[in-house]
Amino acid sequence: MKTGIGCILFLLLSMAFVSCQKNSVSKIPIISLMVFWPADSMTVNIDTTYVEFALTDGDGDIGNSATSVIYYRDSRYATDSFLTAPFPDIDPTIEDPKKGLQGTCVFYPVPQPVPRSDTFHAHRDTLSYELYITDRAGHQSNHITTHQVIIKSP
Repeated sequence: MKTGIGCILFLLLSMAFVSCQKNSVSKIPIISLMVFWPADSMTVNIDTTYVEFALTDGDGDIGNSATSVIYYRDSRYATDSFLTAPFPDIDPTIEDPKKGLQGTCVFYPVPQPVPRSDTFHAHRDTLSYELYITDRAGHQSNHITTHQVIIKSP
């Protein structure tokens, strides 16, 4: 009888210990590239470019704020010139700092790419995107870079 009570007490203490553990996922957002479309080339005004990435944030403070932003850079321009787009709104009812947040984001760069206007690139150009995100606390994620895509004039 005593061993049965001891086992039950051990199980209860074990469950209490497990339920009290903190979220071990970093509060700094982590992103990873899933899809960059198109796969190899696009035609201006016909095809649309988009980036799909997975994200994990340990405290779930992504979106719903001016400080939660997607930063992106076209490889054809200066390395320090990132454009910004607001991070899509997240339903506040799913926020839980203890569980964090995991999901997928689909991002459409604006403006959509066009070949540069110089004579060398007038009908065909190549680019890739580098991007990262920030959460409401201002934590900056890792950077991801897409593969190169050829942009063609119609």
